[in-house]
Amino acid sequence: MVTLEQMRSSNARIPDCLPPGVVAVFAGGTSGIGEATMKQFAKYAVEPRIYFIGRSERAAVRITDELVTINPKGQYHFIQADLSLLHNVDEVCYEIKRHESLINLLFLTPGTMVTGKETPEHLYYPTAVTYYARVRLIVNLLPLLQKAPSLRRVVSVFGGTKEGPVTVGDLQGRSLALPPRSSVAPPKGSHSNGNNPDSKTTSAHLLHLRAHTSSMMTLALESLALEAPDVSFVHSSPGWVRTHLGREVRAASAAAAGSLVKVVLSKVVGPMVAVPLAEAGERQLFLATSARFPPARLGGRRGSGNSSGSAESGGSTESGVAGGTEGVGLREGDGVAVARGSDARIGSGVYSVNFDGEPQGVKAQETVRRLREEDLVRRLWLHTVGEFVRVTGTEFV
Repeated sequence: MVTLEQMRSSNARIPDCLPPGVVAVFAGGTSGIGEATMKQFAKYAVEPRIYFIGRSERAAVRITDELVTINPKGQYHFIQADLSLLHNVDEVCYEIKRHESLINLLFLTPGTMVTGKETPEHLYYPTAVTYYARVRLIVNLLPLLQKAPSLRRVVSVFGGTKEGPVTVGDLQGRSLALPPRSSVAPPKGSHSNGNNPDSKTTSAHLLHLRAHTSSMMTLALESLALEAPDVSFVHSSPGWVRTHLGREVRAASAAAAGSLVKVVLSKVVGPMVAVPLAEAGERQLFLATSARFPPARLGGRRGSGNSSGSAESGGSTESGVAGGTEGVGLREGDGVAVARGSDARIGSGVYSVNFDGEPQGVKAQETVRRLREEDLVRRLWLHTVGEFVRVTGTEFV
Protein backbone atom coordinates (compact mmCIF):
# COMPACT_ATOMS: atom_id res chain seq x y z
CA MET A 1 0.00 0.00 0.00
CA VAL A 2 1.19 3.50 -0.83
CA THR A 3 0.40 5.72 2.14
CA LEU A 4 -1.32 9.07 1.83
CA GLU A 5 1.86 10.71 3.14
CA GLN A 6 3.91 9.08 0.36
CA MET A 7 1.37 10.27 -2.19
CA ARG A 8 1.48 13.81 -0.86
CA SER A 9 5.27 13.75 -0.95
CA SER A 10 5.21 12.73 -4.61
CA ASN A 11 2.59 15.36 -5.47
CA ALA A 12 4.67 18.07 -3.82
CA ARG A 13 7.49 17.33 -6.28
CA ILE A 14 5.34 17.97 -9.34
CA PRO A 15 6.74 21.53 -9.78
CA ASP A 16 10.28 20.09 -9.94
CA CYS A 17 9.56 17.00 -12.05
CA LEU A 18 7.05 18.27 -14.61
CA PRO A 19 7.85 21.21 -16.90
CA PRO A 20 5.82 24.42 -17.01
CA GLY A 21 2.79 24.48 -19.26
CA VAL A 22 1.62 20.88 -18.92
CA VAL A 23 -1.74 20.32 -20.63
CA ALA A 24 -4.45 18.34 -18.87
CA VAL A 25 -7.98 17.40 -19.92
CA PHE A 26 -10.52 16.53 -17.23
CA ALA A 27 -13.70 14.90 -18.54
CA GLY A 28 -16.30 15.09 -15.81
CA GLY A 29 -14.47 17.98 -14.14
CA THR A 30 -17.44 19.99 -12.89
CA SER A 31 -18.11 17.87 -9.81
CA GLY A 32 -16.84 15.13 -7.56
CA ILE A 33 -13.50 13.42 -7.99
CA GLY A 34 -12.78 15.09 -11.32
CA GLU A 35 -13.15 18.54 -9.81
CA ALA A 36 -11.16 17.62 -6.69
CA THR A 37 -8.28 16.13 -8.70
CA MET A 38 -8.23 19.06 -11.10
CA LYS A 39 -7.87 21.49 -8.19
CA GLN A 40 -4.98 19.47 -6.79
CA PHE A 41 -3.36 19.44 -10.22
CA ALA A 42 -3.72 23.23 -10.49
CA LYS A 43 -2.23 23.60 -7.02
CA TYR A 44 1.04 21.91 -7.93
CA ALA A 45 1.52 22.27 -11.70
CA VAL A 46 3.51 25.22 -13.01
CA GLU A 47 1.48 27.38 -15.40
CA PRO A 48 -0.83 24.52 -16.39
CA ARG A 49 -3.31 24.62 -19.24
CA ILE A 50 -6.45 22.81 -18.13
CA TYR A 51 -9.53 21.89 -20.14
CA PHE A 52 -12.48 20.59 -18.16
CA ILE A 53 -15.66 19.15 -19.60
CA GLY A 54 -19.09 18.93 -18.02
CA ARG A 55 -22.73 19.81 -18.34
CA SER A 56 -23.09 22.58 -15.77
CA GLU A 57 -21.99 26.02 -16.93
CA ARG A 58 -22.96 27.43 -13.55
CA ALA A 59 -20.61 25.02 -11.79
CA ALA A 60 -17.90 25.82 -14.33
CA VAL A 61 -18.00 29.54 -13.48
CA ARG A 62 -17.52 28.76 -9.80
CA ILE A 63 -14.76 26.24 -10.45
CA THR A 64 -12.88 28.56 -12.81
CA ASP A 65 -12.85 31.28 -10.17
CA GLU A 66 -11.53 28.78 -7.63
CA LEU A 67 -8.84 27.52 -10.02
CA VAL A 68 -7.65 31.08 -10.66
CA THR A 69 -7.41 31.62 -6.92
CA ILE A 70 -5.44 28.39 -6.49
CA ASN A 71 -3.03 29.15 -9.34
CA PRO A 72 -3.35 32.54 -11.05
CA LYS A 73 -0.71 31.59 -13.62
CA GLY A 74 -2.73 28.72 -15.05
CA GLN A 75 -5.07 28.79 -18.04
CA TYR A 76 -8.52 27.24 -17.58
CA HIS A 77 -10.99 26.40 -20.32
CA PHE A 78 -14.46 24.94 -19.81
CA ILE A 79 -16.18 22.96 -22.56
CA GLN A 80 -19.87 22.34 -22.02
CA ALA A 81 -21.01 18.95 -23.27
CA ASP A 82 -23.15 15.91 -22.50
CA LEU A 83 -20.60 13.14 -22.89
CA SER A 84 -23.18 10.37 -23.05
CA LEU A 85 -23.38 11.17 -26.79
CA LEU A 86 -20.42 10.19 -28.96
CA HIS A 87 -21.11 13.01 -31.41
CA ASN A 88 -20.62 15.42 -28.51
CA VAL A 89 -17.39 13.65 -27.56
CA ASP A 90 -16.09 14.23 -31.07
CA GLU A 91 -16.98 17.93 -30.94
CA VAL A 92 -15.11 18.26 -27.65
CA CYS A 93 -12.04 16.63 -29.20
CA TYR A 94 -12.20 18.90 -32.23
CA GLU A 95 -12.30 21.89 -29.88
CA ILE A 96 -9.25 20.73 -27.93
CA LYS A 97 -7.32 19.93 -31.12
CA ARG A 98 -7.98 23.42 -32.42
CA HIS A 99 -6.03 24.84 -29.48
CA GLU A 100 -3.49 22.19 -28.52
CA SER A 101 -0.90 20.13 -30.37
CA LEU A 102 -0.17 17.86 -27.42
CA ILE A 103 -1.70 16.64 -24.13
CA ASN A 104 0.06 15.36 -21.04
CA LEU A 105 -2.86 14.02 -19.03
CA LEU A 106 -6.35 12.78 -19.88
CA PHE A 107 -8.35 12.25 -16.69
CA LEU A 108 -11.75 10.56 -17.05
CA THR A 109 -14.53 10.48 -14.46
CA PRO A 110 -17.91 10.61 -16.29
CA GLY A 111 -20.18 8.12 -14.61
CA THR A 112 -23.67 7.21 -13.50
CA MET A 113 -25.46 4.63 -11.40
CA VAL A 114 -28.71 5.04 -13.33
CA THR A 115 -29.64 1.96 -15.37
CA GLY A 116 -32.43 0.94 -17.73
CA LYS A 117 -32.01 3.91 -20.06
CA GLU A 118 -30.87 4.32 -23.69
CA THR A 119 -29.16 7.25 -25.36
CA PRO A 120 -30.47 8.76 -28.63
CA GLU A 121 -27.52 7.01 -30.31
CA HIS A 122 -28.93 3.63 -29.21
CA LEU A 123 -26.26 2.90 -26.62
CA TYR A 124 -27.16 1.63 -23.18
CA TYR A 125 -26.86 4.78 -21.06
CA PRO A 126 -24.61 3.65 -18.16
CA THR A 127 -22.23 1.87 -20.54
CA ALA A 128 -22.24 4.83 -22.92
CA VAL A 129 -21.11 7.11 -20.09
CA THR A 130 -18.62 4.89 -18.30
CA TYR A 131 -17.16 3.00 -21.27
CA TYR A 132 -17.89 4.14 -24.84
CA ALA A 133 -17.50 7.89 -24.23
CA ARG A 134 -14.30 7.40 -22.27
CA VAL A 135 -12.73 5.11 -24.85
CA ARG A 136 -13.77 7.49 -27.63
CA LEU A 137 -12.05 10.37 -25.83
CA ILE A 138 -8.89 8.31 -25.48
CA VAL A 139 -8.87 7.16 -29.09
CA ASN A 140 -9.45 10.68 -30.41
CA LEU A 141 -6.81 12.31 -28.21
CA LEU A 142 -4.20 9.55 -28.15
CA PRO A 143 -2.07 11.10 -30.94
CA LEU A 144 -1.79 14.31 -28.88
CA LEU A 145 -0.78 12.32 -25.81
CA GLN A 146 1.94 10.57 -27.79
CA LYS A 147 3.38 13.94 -28.82
CA ALA A 148 3.94 15.13 -25.25
CA PRO A 149 7.64 15.50 -24.37
CA SER A 150 6.93 14.89 -20.68
CA LEU A 151 4.14 13.10 -18.81
CA ARG A 152 1.87 10.97 -21.05
CA ARG A 153 -0.97 9.41 -19.10
CA VAL A 154 -4.60 8.38 -19.19
CA VAL A 155 -6.50 7.82 -15.94
CA SER A 156 -9.99 6.32 -15.97
CA VAL A 157 -11.63 6.45 -12.54
CA PHE A 158 -14.26 3.76 -12.27
CA GLY A 159 -13.78 0.14 -11.23
CA GLY A 160 -10.10 -0.68 -11.17
CA THR A 161 -9.47 -3.96 -9.25
CA LYS A 162 -13.23 -4.73 -9.47
CA GLU A 163 -13.08 -6.68 -12.72
CA GLY A 164 -15.44 -9.63 -13.05
CA PRO A 165 -17.40 -11.75 -15.53
CA VAL A 166 -18.30 -10.21 -18.87
CA THR A 167 -21.63 -10.90 -20.55
CA VAL A 168 -20.04 -11.54 -23.94
CA GLY A 169 -23.33 -11.77 -25.81
CA ASP A 170 -24.42 -8.38 -24.46
CA LEU A 171 -21.38 -6.14 -24.22
CA GLN A 172 -23.53 -3.03 -23.83
CA GLY A 173 -24.98 -4.59 -20.69
CA ARG A 174 -28.68 -4.09 -21.43
CA SER A 175 -29.52 -7.42 -19.83
CA LEU A 176 -27.94 -6.13 -16.63
CA ALA A 177 -30.55 -3.39 -16.24
CA LEU A 178 -32.40 -3.29 -12.97
CA PRO A 179 -35.83 -4.98 -13.14
CA PRO A 180 -38.87 -2.89 -12.26
CA ARG A 181 -39.33 -2.50 -8.54
CA SER A 182 -41.98 -4.72 -6.99
CA SER A 183 -45.37 -3.09 -6.67
CA VAL A 184 -46.12 -5.21 -3.63
CA ALA A 185 -45.96 -3.08 -0.49
CA PRO A 186 -44.11 -4.50 2.53
CA PRO A 187 -46.21 -5.58 5.48
CA LYS A 188 -47.39 -2.72 7.64
CA GLY A 189 -44.92 -1.92 10.37
CA SER A 190 -42.10 -3.87 8.75
CA HIS A 191 -38.63 -2.34 8.35
CA SER A 192 -36.00 -2.88 5.68
CA ASN A 193 -32.96 -4.65 7.11
CA GLY A 194 -31.00 -5.10 3.88
CA ASN A 195 -32.39 -8.59 3.35
CA ASN A 196 -35.43 -7.62 1.29
CA PRO A 197 -35.53 -8.82 -2.34
CA ASP A 198 -35.29 -5.29 -3.72
CA SER A 199 -32.00 -4.49 -2.00
CA LYS A 200 -30.52 -7.86 -2.94
CA THR A 201 -31.65 -7.55 -6.54
CA THR A 202 -30.49 -3.95 -6.87
CA SER A 203 -27.05 -4.57 -5.41
CA ALA A 204 -26.58 -7.78 -7.42
CA HIS A 205 -27.42 -6.06 -10.68
CA LEU A 206 -25.18 -3.06 -9.98
CA LEU A 207 -22.34 -5.32 -8.88
CA HIS A 208 -22.65 -7.38 -12.07
CA LEU A 209 -22.80 -4.27 -14.25
CA ARG A 210 -19.77 -2.80 -12.45
CA ALA A 211 -17.77 -6.02 -12.84
CA HIS A 212 -18.78 -6.30 -16.51
CA THR A 213 -17.89 -2.69 -17.37
CA SER A 214 -14.71 -2.70 -15.26
CA SER A 215 -13.37 -5.68 -17.17
CA MET A 216 -14.27 -4.02 -20.46
CA MET A 217 -12.37 -0.86 -19.49
CA THR A 218 -9.25 -2.71 -18.38
CA LEU A 219 -9.21 -4.82 -21.55
CA ALA A 220 -9.79 -1.76 -23.74
CA LEU A 221 -6.85 -0.01 -22.08
CA GLU A 222 -4.71 -3.08 -22.78
CA SER A 223 -5.70 -2.87 -26.44
CA LEU A 224 -4.87 0.85 -26.55
CA ALA A 225 -1.51 0.22 -24.89
CA LEU A 226 -0.56 -2.12 -27.72
CA GLU A 227 -0.94 0.81 -30.10
CA ALA A 228 0.65 3.36 -27.74
CA PRO A 229 3.32 1.72 -25.56
CA ASP A 230 4.73 5.19 -24.88
CA VAL A 231 1.58 6.19 -22.93
CA SER A 232 0.63 4.81 -19.52
CA PHE A 233 -2.95 3.84 -18.67
CA VAL A 234 -4.38 3.69 -15.16
CA HIS A 235 -7.80 2.26 -14.32
CA SER A 236 -8.53 3.23 -10.73
CA SER A 237 -11.17 2.67 -8.11
CA PRO A 238 -11.68 5.74 -5.91
CA GLY A 239 -13.18 3.98 -2.90
CA TRP A 240 -16.32 5.37 -1.30
CA VAL A 241 -16.39 9.10 -1.97
CA ARG A 242 -19.50 11.25 -1.52
CA THR A 243 -20.19 12.47 -5.06
CA HIS A 244 -23.14 13.02 -7.40
CA LEU A 245 -23.27 9.27 -8.10
CA GLY A 246 -24.61 8.66 -4.63
CA ARG A 247 -27.23 11.34 -5.16
CA GLU A 248 -28.34 9.62 -8.37
CA VAL A 249 -28.89 6.37 -6.53
CA ARG A 250 -30.77 8.12 -3.75
CA ALA A 251 -33.02 9.79 -6.32
CA ALA A 252 -33.58 6.56 -8.21
CA SER A 253 -34.44 4.77 -4.97
CA ALA A 254 -36.64 7.46 -3.45
CA ALA A 255 -39.55 5.08 -3.12
CA ALA A 256 -37.45 2.42 -1.40
CA ALA A 257 -37.06 1.81 2.29
CA GLY A 258 -34.58 4.15 3.88
CA SER A 259 -31.78 1.61 4.24
CA LEU A 260 -31.84 0.44 0.60
CA VAL A 261 -29.42 3.06 -0.66
CA LYS A 262 -26.99 2.34 2.16
CA VAL A 263 -27.15 -1.41 1.52
CA VAL A 264 -26.66 -1.04 -2.23
CA LEU A 265 -23.81 1.47 -2.03
CA SER A 266 -22.09 -0.54 0.70
CA LYS A 267 -22.05 -3.62 -1.52
CA VAL A 268 -21.18 -1.80 -4.73
CA VAL A 269 -18.51 0.67 -3.61
CA GLY A 270 -17.38 -0.86 -0.34
CA PRO A 271 -17.66 -0.13 3.38
CA MET A 272 -19.48 3.08 4.17
CA VAL A 273 -16.39 4.94 5.34
CA ALA A 274 -16.12 7.93 3.08
CA VAL A 275 -12.82 9.22 1.76
CA PRO A 276 -12.96 13.04 2.00
CA LEU A 277 -13.26 14.54 -1.46
CA ALA A 278 -10.07 16.61 -1.17
CA GLU A 279 -8.15 13.52 -0.09
CA ALA A 280 -9.59 11.57 -3.02
CA GLY A 281 -8.22 14.31 -5.27
CA GLU A 282 -4.76 13.96 -3.72
CA ARG A 283 -4.82 10.20 -4.21
CA GLN A 284 -5.95 10.41 -7.82
CA LEU A 285 -3.35 13.09 -8.56
CA PHE A 286 -0.68 10.65 -7.42
CA LEU A 287 -2.07 8.00 -9.78
CA ALA A 288 -2.09 10.61 -12.55
CA THR A 289 1.50 11.80 -12.14
CA SER A 290 3.70 9.29 -10.31
CA ALA A 291 6.39 7.22 -12.06
CA ARG A 292 4.97 4.24 -10.15
CA PHE A 293 2.88 3.80 -13.30
CA PRO A 294 5.24 4.15 -16.30
CA PRO A 295 4.44 3.45 -19.95
CA ALA A 296 5.26 -0.05 -21.15
CA ARG A 297 8.18 1.19 -23.21
CA LEU A 298 9.83 2.59 -20.08
CA GLY A 299 8.47 0.00 -17.68
CA GLY A 300 10.09 -2.73 -19.75
CA ARG A 301 13.49 -1.39 -18.70
CA ARG A 302 12.46 -1.94 -15.08
CA GLY A 303 11.87 -5.64 -15.18
CA SER A 304 8.41 -5.86 -16.72
CA GLY A 305 8.98 -9.53 -17.32
CA ASN A 306 9.13 -10.16 -13.57
CA SER A 307 5.75 -10.79 -11.96
CA SER A 308 7.04 -10.87 -8.38
CA GLY A 309 10.23 -8.86 -8.28
CA SER A 310 11.43 -6.47 -5.59
CA ALA A 311 9.97 -3.47 -7.39
CA GLU A 312 6.44 -4.54 -6.47
CA SER A 313 7.34 -5.39 -2.89
CA GLY A 314 8.63 -1.91 -2.26
CA GLY A 315 12.27 -2.29 -3.16
CA SER A 316 14.26 0.60 -4.53
CA THR A 317 14.02 1.64 -8.15
CA GLU A 318 15.95 4.01 -10.31
CA SER A 319 15.02 7.65 -9.90
CA GLY A 320 12.80 9.16 -12.55
CA VAL A 321 14.19 11.89 -14.77
CA ALA A 322 12.58 15.28 -14.29
CA GLY A 323 10.19 15.85 -17.14
CA GLY A 324 10.33 12.21 -18.22
CA THR A 325 7.27 10.60 -19.76
CA GLU A 326 6.91 8.31 -16.74
CA GLY A 327 5.94 11.20 -14.46
CA VAL A 328 7.21 12.29 -11.04
CA GLY A 329 10.30 10.16 -10.48
CA LEU A 330 10.62 7.55 -7.74
CA ARG A 331 13.33 8.23 -5.18
CA GLU A 332 15.60 5.79 -3.42
CA GLY A 333 14.41 5.06 0.10
CA ASP A 334 10.87 6.37 -0.32
CA GLY A 335 9.41 2.88 -0.31
CA VAL A 336 7.38 3.42 -3.48
CA ALA A 337 8.17 1.27 -6.49
CA VAL A 338 6.99 0.59 -10.02
CA ALA A 339 3.60 -1.15 -9.88
CA ARG A 340 2.48 -4.47 -11.25
CA GLY A 341 0.38 -4.10 -14.38
CA SER A 342 -2.96 -5.69 -15.19
CA ASP A 343 -1.08 -8.51 -16.91
CA ALA A 344 0.81 -9.27 -13.64
CA ARG A 345 4.09 -7.89 -14.97
CA ILE A 346 5.97 -5.03 -13.36
CA GLY A 347 5.74 -1.76 -15.28
CA SER A 348 3.75 -3.17 -18.20
CA GLY A 349 1.90 0.07 -18.98
CA VAL A 350 -1.70 -0.70 -17.95
CA TYR A 351 -2.53 -0.60 -14.24
CA SER A 352 -5.74 -1.60 -12.49
CA VAL A 353 -5.42 -0.15 -8.99
CA ASN A 354 -7.43 0.84 -5.95
CA PHE A 355 -7.35 4.22 -4.21
CA ASP A 356 -4.18 3.19 -2.32
CA GLY A 357 -2.37 2.69 -5.61
CA GLU A 358 -2.27 -1.07 -5.13
CA PRO A 359 -2.92 -3.45 -8.05
CA GLN A 360 -5.60 -6.10 -8.52
CA GLY A 361 -5.94 -8.98 -6.15
CA VAL A 362 -5.54 -12.57 -7.31
CA LYS A 363 -9.25 -13.04 -8.11
CA ALA A 364 -9.58 -10.01 -10.40
CA GLN A 365 -6.19 -10.74 -11.97
CA GLU A 366 -7.26 -14.30 -12.73
CA THR A 367 -10.55 -13.08 -14.18
CA VAL A 368 -8.79 -10.73 -16.58
CA ARG A 369 -6.30 -13.43 -17.52
CA ARG A 370 -9.12 -15.80 -18.48
CA LEU A 371 -10.87 -13.12 -20.50
CA ARG A 372 -7.61 -12.36 -22.27
CA GLU A 373 -7.14 -16.05 -23.08
CA GLU A 374 -10.66 -16.09 -24.54
CA ASP A 375 -9.48 -13.47 -27.06
CA LEU A 376 -11.73 -10.85 -25.52
CA VAL A 377 -9.20 -8.03 -25.95
CA ARG A 378 -9.50 -8.35 -29.73
CA ARG A 379 -13.22 -9.16 -29.75
CA LEU A 380 -14.09 -6.28 -27.45
CA TRP A 381 -12.06 -3.84 -29.52
CA LEU A 382 -13.73 -4.93 -32.75
CA HIS A 383 -17.10 -4.44 -31.05
CA THR A 384 -16.13 -1.01 -29.71
CA VAL A 385 -14.85 0.24 -33.05
CA GLY A 386 -17.95 -1.17 -34.70
CA GLU A 387 -20.15 0.90 -32.39
CA PHE A 388 -18.03 3.99 -33.06
CA VAL A 389 -18.48 3.57 -36.80
CA ARG A 390 -22.20 2.84 -36.45
CA VAL A 391 -22.81 5.96 -34.37
CA THR A 392 -20.35 8.48 -35.84
CA GLY A 393 -19.30 7.02 -39.18
CA THR A 394 -15.60 7.00 -38.18
CA GLU A 395 -13.24 4.96 -36.04
CA PHE A 396 -11.81 8.17 -34.57
CA VAL A 397 -11.52 11.87 -35.38
